[in-house]
Amino acid sequence: MGCCDALLKAILIITNVVVMLAGLLLLIVGGVFMARKFDFFPDIEIDGVDDYSNNINAVLIPIMVVGGILLVFGLIGCLGACTGKSGLLNIYFIMVLIVVIAEVAIIIVAVVKKNDFPGCHGGGSKRTCSGSTRMPTLMVVMPTPKTLRKFTLPQ
Repeated sequence: MGCCDALLKAILIITNVVVMLAGLLLLIVGGVFMARKFDFFPDIEIDGVDDYSNNINAVLIPIMVVGGILLVFGLIGCLGACTGKSGLLNIYFIMVLIVVIAEVAIIIVAVVKKNDFPGCHGGGSKRTCSGSTRMPTLMVVMPTPKTLRKFTLPQ
């Protein structure tokens, strides 16, 4: 194995370890929020609703799915690079190729059908959305002695 082969193998291993860690992090964060053991943001009020986690499953499930997919991709790529097995590397190549083709297809569809999407069309931050959907307002409630007592440690 030459110098370039060893360098490429090390880059592939490091990249896949980072992808695995990112996938694991997404799974852990999604699981912790899904368990609803803690109220992480007690002072945040969204549209007058005190419980921010009413519809959070719509966000958590895709986060956990993406985390699981990243974990599997990283694991197969890392195992393939470490062992040098061509079967694992071929599976990894096919998975990455499918993801790249899907990304290109989504970009092409978004560019071609950009006028069919409701909401803002261009203008960036210079214009506001004039669509029919109302953006939720975020209001942070100022801390009071009662809410500050929640964060003090018992003595």
